[in-house]
Amino acid sequence: MKISPQSQHRKEHLDHIALDVEFLLISVIQGVALVTLATSAVGPMIALQIAVWLYIAVAFLFILIFWSGAIIHAVSFIDWPIDLTHSFLYFLASIIEIVAITNLTHPVLWFFFLFLFQFVAIILYAYDLKMIKDRKWKFITKEGKLLYNHIYSEQKKELLQYLPASTVLFFISFLLLYVYPGFLLQELLICLQLVFALLFLYREVQTFKRRSHLLLQFS
Repeated sequence: MKISPQSQHRKEHLDHIALDVEFLLISVIQGVALVTLATSAVGPMIALQIAVWLYIAVAFLFILIFWSGAIIHAVSFIDWPIDLTHSFLYFLASIIEIVAITNLTHPVLWFFFLFLFQFVAIILYAYDLKMIKDRKWKFITKEGKLLYNHIYSEQKKELLQYLPASTVLFFISFLLLYVYPGFLLQELLICLQLVFALLFLYREVQTFKRRSHLLLQFS
């Protein structure tokens, strides 16, 4: 069915509204997480609790990963109508993220809540993959197909490879610290988490660069 210019213009306007709402949601919830981190970090930093600084660094990296991943998703496939389930999952993930940040000085709880966070992230990524599949019909041109293949393949790779790997890492870390709450083990596990977070953030930056290039060609 042919769409009139007026309807097409109205749809584009609503798509912009949906994207603006998504950006606002991402910025607010990660802004709250950042404020929580700053508040939780004041005491350990002033008291020169060097061991806690690693947790602060990892928490900051997680905020950057969450924010950048959400931005990549938003510019890739968010449009009108606004999907409330998708937004609700963002809220749920953010609550668990913030609770984890408030436990910077309690390694067992830190790893436990990040383990829970990974479960919500898996659900969110699976739901977003469904949203991506539902929008395949929009990417019919040559440039559009290249963009869609990149969106779909990266989403599937993260869902089936990176998220399960991090979930297992956090679960094993939680169990080890719960059974053997030793200082050296805490340092080893948080250093491992720091390396994992740095690698994943680097990957997000590279994905964003590639996605931006494909979006520019598609537009």
